[in-house]
Amino acid sequence: MWLNTLKINTLIFCGVDTSICVETSLRDGFNIGYDTILVSDATASGINKHYDTTIERIRDYYGIVTDLSDLQKMIKKLEQINSGEIEYDIKSDESVSEFLEKHKLIDLRKGV
Repeated sequence: MWLNTLKINTLIFCGVDTSICVETSLRDGFNIGYDTILVSDATASGINKHYDTTIERIRDYYGIVTDLSDLQKMIKKLEQINSGEIEYDIKSDESVSEFLEKHKLIDLRKGV
C-alpha cells in the first residue's frame, strides 16, 4: 500500500535466483495488484531449465518479460512524454502496436 500512496503501479524485477526469489517476489506483487516487468538479462538461475520455465510462466501469466535495452527505451520514451519533449497520441503510435504484439497483449484501442 505504501507504493500505491506514491502512485507507483508497476514493479520491475531483476536478481538471483530467477526461479525462486525473483519469481516469488514478482508473483506477490502481481497478486496484490501491481503490473510487473521482469528484466530477463538482469536475472540468473543456477539451473537453465528453471530459468526458462520462470521466464515462460511470467510471460504467459504474470507480466511482461523484456531485456534491459528495451526497458531503457520504454523509460526514455515515457520521460520524453512526461517532460513534454514529444507529443504523444497513443492511437497513432505504431510502437505501441509493436509493443503489444511483441508481448502478446490485447490492444484495447481496437476493442476486444
